[in-house]
Amino acid sequence: MIEFIGSDIGGTLTDENGGISDRTRRVVARLPVPFCLVTGFNRHVAFRYRDQFQSDNLYLIAQNGSFTYRGEELLSSNLLDASLVEDIVAFILSADCVARVFCTDNNVYCLVPDGYNRKIRRWDEPVYRFFNRPLSELPSEVIQVGVFEPVSIIQRLMGPAVTIFGDVCMEGPMLFGTHQWLEFNHPDAKKEIAFPRLLDMLGVSLENAMYCGDNYNDLALLKKVGYPVAVADAVPEVRAVAKQVTGPGFEDGISEFLVREFGLESGGSHESD
Repeated sequence: MIEFIGSDIGGTLTDENGGISDRTRRVVARLPVPFCLVTGFNRHVAFRYRDQFQSDNLYLIAQNGSFTYRGEELLSSNLLDASLVEDIVAFILSADCVARVFCTDNNVYCLVPDGYNRKIRRWDEPVYRFFNRPLSELPSEVIQVGVFEPVSIIQRLMGPAVTIFGDVCMEGPMLFGTHQWLEFNHPDAKKEIAFPRLLDMLGVSLENAMYCGDNYNDLALLKKVGYPVAVADAVPEVRAVAKQVTGPGFEDGISEFLVREFGLESGGSHESD
């Protein structure tokens, strides 16, 4: 029996323009079990999505488990140690990549190596800011450090990053069909750790939990839950571990699946646009 539902946001719940449809919001509000948004997005972005839902049973896991919320109540947080941040940034800059430092003031401070000549992608003012001072002068604590570069560069960095930093680093999602994230988080800031801990806090077993995803950073969690669900346009590795594959995420595949799964069309309350 499904007692709790978690879902990735980007690519899973969002449409082609990155928005959440009215239909999806209505379906989530009518679910008979709690629902959790589980995302790698920083809090600034994650809150924008969370605030679109009108549900009393809504949870949020942001930045792959750096923060867990019940509504607006912070339940837990996992931040990076300052000395580790220094080492990670030095590693990224030495690889001729931009180091993106996500901080608790909801800004992303970008350190750019000398001579960098590639176009900087995922540039979203005013969240992203250039930073050319010592890291000790950052105005707030560090949540995460990220690298977003062409896929070939990220794949070349993955091996050395794992060798040096172990489970602090993780392979992130691909975007634009050309670029990919490499992320450095607190060891406990992972979807596959944060989501089970939230379930344990609520007294729900993994066997009775559903999780919906589409990309590589969803794989480990999908393998843990009793009801793994993938959207049709998920990466092949995600579809391979799913028990159910819905319609495409950008076509409200998850909401249509939930309507059928929970019988939300019964009792004269047909869910439609």
